[in-house]
Amino acid sequence: MKKILGLDLGTNSIGWALIDQQFENQLGMINGMGARIIPMTQDVLGKFDSGVSISQTAERTGYRSVRRLGQRDLLRRERLHRVLHLLGFLPKHYAASIDFDKHLGQFLPGTEPKIVYRIGDNGKHEFLFMDSFYEMVTDFIKANPELLVDGKKIPHDWTIYYLRKKALTEKISKEEMSWLLINFNQKRGYYQLRGEEDTSDSTKLEEFYTLIVKDVINTGERNKAGFTLYKIVLENDMEFIKPSH
Repeated sequence: MKKILGLDLGTNSIGWALIDQQFENQLGMINGMGARIIPMTQDVLGKFDSGVSISQTAERTGYRSVRRLGQRDLLRRERLHRVLHLLGFLPKHYAASIDFDKHLGQFLPGTEPKIVYRIGDNGKHEFLFMDSFYEMVTDFIKANPELLVDGKKIPHDWTIYYLRKKALTEKISKEEMSWLLINFNQKRGYYQLRGEEDTSDSTKLEEFYTLIVKDVINTGERNKAGFTLYKIVLENDMEFIKPSH
């Protein structure tokens, strides 16, 4: 008797059979058989058929990395909440929605308020730092007196950039400082993740100049998209071509 192992290899399955075969007497016996199915989604199977190898664990590893980043982000926020609460920097409506007894620094179930918006007596959300907002609008008007600045058209959230500049030279409130710190905490690592590390010499100075357009000349030509080509002449006699309707 001769033992023979037969294998049926598929893209996502393996079949096997072990038999005893006696060719002289034309006798045979199956000792065992079975199949092993490899779970594989249709997109992965398609890539495999086209010759692209992919690890089944790669996707799980990616999801696990995302979960870890999310957990670290939440942990940083919770620790910052606890520090700001001890210092008395958090706005009252914001601190009231945070658990400082059991789950330290975490938001209470079903709550996650905005630090700069509170619900007023009329039931509507009110921006907390209106004084700083109006200071910012006033600075806009001073810097550009020829512009008509409408405070209703400027988002309240822009105030954070005004406060970041103001805090470098002037005193701001504790609540405003907590807003800045929480915002920095959320954006931590943003530029590093984009791969835009500054490797240039920190002592190198860059100069920028504002140039005035002296003339715009219609060349009478069109590009492939059908736009008319105009020659832009700057005050330093530099020229470049700009397509336009």
